[in-house]
Parts: sequence; structure tokens; C-alpha cells
Amino acid sequence: MTTPRANYLYPALGLTLIMASIIFVVVLVPRWTFRPPEPRDLRDYTAQELRGREIYKREGCWYCHSMVSRPQDWDHGRRSRSSDYFYDAYHLLGSERSGPDLANIGGKFPDQYHMLHHKNPRYVKPGSIMPRYDYLPEQDLTDLTAYLQSLGPYGTRALDVEGGKDRYAATGETRWAYVRDYTWVGGPLDGVTEKVAFWKLDVAHQRALNEQLYGEHPEVPFKYSAEIEELMYGSSHEAANAKGALQGLATPVFPNKEALEEARLKDPEARAWTENSFREGQITDKNRLLANYGKGLFNNQCAPCHGVTGNGKGQAAFSMTKRPANFTEDKYAGFTVDAWYWRISRGVPGTQMPRWEYTLDANQRLTLAAFLRYVAQNKGLGKLEGVPADYGKAPAPPETTHPGAK
Repeated sequence: MTTPRANYLYPALGLTLIMASIIFVVVLVPRWTFRPPEPRDLRDYTAQELRGREIYKREGCWYCHSMVSRPQDWDHGRRSRSSDYFYDAYHLLGSERSGPDLANIGGKFPDQYHMLHHKNPRYVKPGSIMPRYDYLPEQDLTDLTAYLQSLGPYGTRALDVEGGKDRYAATGETRWAYVRDYTWVGGPLDGVTEKVAFWKLDVAHQRALNEQLYGEHPEVPFKYSAEIEELMYGSSHEAANAKGALQGLATPVFPNKEALEEARLKDPEARAWTENSFREGQITDKNRLLANYGKGLFNNQCAPCHGVTGNGKGQAAFSMTKRPANFTEDKYAGFTVDAWYWRISRGVPGTQMPRWEYTLDANQRLTLAAFLRYVAQNKGLGKLEGVPADYGKAPAPPETTHPGAK
């Protein structure tokens, strides 16, 4: 007796039609119909920058470097916007970060740095694993540098957001650069005239920009700044729990989240709060009490390494290769609220400091930040309660009596 074989033809045809429908609706229809408006802070690449972009693709730079700074990233600069890659075809955003992200690289270094870095990365970054590109002709290195210098808010493509594309079309200048006709002399483009972006900044202005970028770079990562904003203006249970500590640390600039978002449309860099001082003579009694609460938490969690006074001389400090931070040093006095919150939450790479965001809630971390701001701004425990006046002094040796003495 034979059993009739099942016919899989119709199910296969059905599944194929379903898959084709999904691809059509999800992939093809948006590709044909999605036409986003042009961002206002927009300028196309110059011919030189486009050549540099082709070299960037040809040499495989995108294998190791991503070109998008995401909201969850920290230490990468401001978030990428649609204007950054509006004219890119195809996009080179990438996900590999064997090397640093390049979304905001423009303006951070002078042209000479990039030229040396491409010829031999070890000239400027000892220990770099980036290969040498000294085999590239000078024109290619120049074009590649021009492309990198065009990226990000300080790049030669960044525009004044009030004028946008119309300003560039009318005046031929961007926020940081002039775009002028330039005739190449020598090399493969000898005699060719094209539009090239030139930096407006002289040496003094470039140095001032570098100082600003250096100050912004290590201490205000976007992720934790955004988290504080959410706690300050949000309505979640965690935000309600953290409100008391946060109100002691900072004063909101805007009445609500909607007002903040509206202000950011005009000025994307608008600050959401102002810092409250913890320096004696300026601090309120309420904020001194907040710092005192933080001291108790600090004694339990942090003092074994950093010491009860925050001077980095805890009992465990002397067994560590990387000594704990001394919060009475001058550099810590200028730390902002989000800088402290970041360091407490994230820990310090290359040290034995834990990531306290795994074990302490937002309110506890903010209370710790209040104590650390007090210590840093007053060079010690100051008027905080519960500290003996002679704390930190060597104990007096016990009195001894000669065995033969009466």
C-alpha cells in the first residue's frame, strides 16, 4: 500500500508571496516614497572633500572607524544629525570601533596633524594599531584630510544654523570656513580650478577652539547628562525619588521638559540647569545637610579606597597599582554635576573603581556627588558634621613609665 506524497508547492508559493509582500512594504515602498525635508544647517561637499571621501572608502578606513555618534555613546562629542550625512551615498556610518569614531573629528586637530597621522600613526599616537598610509601621493593625503576636516559641528561644512544653506549660497562661507575658488598648482590637478574650504581660524582661534574641545571632551559625556535631564524634568518614580538630591545640586533653567525641547530647537547646546555652589560662604544649610548625607554613603562605599576625607589615602589604597583619586586636588573643584554623576556611575577605566550604577540608585549617586562637590570645592570636609577636630592628626604616643620608677 502506498501513501500519497504531500504536495508542498502551494505552501511554498504562499510563503514566497508573504516574504515578497514584506520586502515590498518594509523596504521598497519607503525607499520610493520617503523624502525627508532638507535640514537647515546643510552644505554639500566640495569636489575636494568628495575625492577625500572616495579615498576614505577605497582605503578601507570605514572598516575600523564608525561615523555616527549615538545618544547612548559617551565621550564621542555631540550626537550626529541628519545634516551630517544628508548628501552621503552610500552612508559610511559603520558599527566597528577598532579606531575612534570620526563623526565629530573636524576641527579637533590641525591639517598637519592629519597628514602626519596618515603617513605614520605612531608619529602622533604611540601604540596605535592603525596602518601606515605613507604610500599615498600628497594630493590624496590632502584630499583625505579635507574630508575629515569637514565632519562634525566644528568642521568646515558646519553652518550657522540661523542661516543654513541660504547663507552659504549667498556668501560662500560657513561657520568655520570660507569656500573659495582655488586653482591647483602641480600634481594631477595642475591648473584645475574648484571650490575649496579654507579655515577662517588663525592660530590663536584654533588654539582657543582646541582648548574648548579639550575641556568638553573628557568630563561631560552625553549619556549621563541626558540621564540627569530626564531625572530633573521627568515624572518617573526614579525621577521623583531623585528630585530632592538633584534640586540641591542644580537649579533647572526651564519650567518643564517641553520648554527645554523648544529652546533646543533654537540653540541645540542650551544648558538645562545651572550649578549650585557647595563652597562655604555660598552653600545653603540644606545643601550642607545633603553633602552630610552623602558623607555617610561615601564612608560605607568609597572611604576604604579614597579615605574618609576624600584625600585618596584609604586603607586599601596602598595595595593598588593605580592610586585612588585625591578629591582635594584643584582639578576636581571645577567638575560639573554631570561629570561627578558620570564618574560615580561609570567608574574609571583602567582602575579598580566599580560601576556604581549597578548597585546604587540615581538618588544615592547624586547624594554622593553632593558630598564630592563639597570636598572638592572646600579642599576637605570643612564644616560637615560628625568629624572630630583632630581627625587626620597622628595620635599622641602613650605615656610610658620606667619599670623602676615609683
